Amino acid sequence: MKIFLPLFLLACLLQSCEKETLVPEDEWPQWLKTTIDEHEKSIRDDPKSSYALGAWMRTTWNQVYYYEYYNLLFSSMPIAISYSGDTLDTFVGDTNSDYHNQKCCSVYVWKGPDYKDYFPLTGSK
Repeated sequence: MKIFLPLFLLACLLQSCEKETLVPEDEWPQWLKTTIDEHEKSIRDDPKSSYALGAWMRTTWNQVYYYEYYNLLFSSMPIAISYSGDTLDTFVGDTNSDYHNQKCCSVYVWKGPDYKDYFPLTGSK
């Protein structure tokens, strides 16, 4: 019994560390709310939808929020879309771009139920 309590407390601590804070929905731009609603509807209609493997991330660059969609099943690199819905002329993976080199503060906005963290958060300067 003496060993049970410390192990139980350790397990609770580790589990609480796993919880990840997503960007609150009231901070999402309207175009992203609509897009995520469409993703979720697709997943409800077909639980094996490719959207179940996707995730939206938010980064900051030049004091503007940008959103990137990641999905292992998509062959193209994600593009950065600003809060207002404008897209950048560069792909997120272009390592020579100012966006890639200067973005920071990546945080998840939304994750599909089957999303795996194959794309680590970047730009945590």
